[in-house]
Amino acid sequence: MNDLTRYQLLAKAKVSPAAKLLYSYLMDRAGGRHGCVLLSGKKLALEVGLSPSTVRRNLHRLQLIGLIRITARYSEEGIRLTNQITFR
Repeated sequence: MNDLTRYQLLAKAKVSPAAKLLYSYLMDRAGGRHGCVLLSGKKLALEVGLSPSTVRRNLHRLQLIGLIRITARYSEEGIRLTNQITFR
């Protein structure tokens, strides 16, 4: 997805400015719509300058409107790993 298409998509999305910031940042981090991001909420919050609760809330909103998919990941031993964020 090129930048213009992304901006047009975000302009139409009925989400907060924080959600738009997160989506745009994640797209950059993933290298485009076909990539995925393995990043903890705390690390993401630090990198974009938002609180962890704001990041969690807005990631959930982005998932609800169908822009991203958040998949929980676990090690073979059952230890919780960072979520995988993919784009729809």
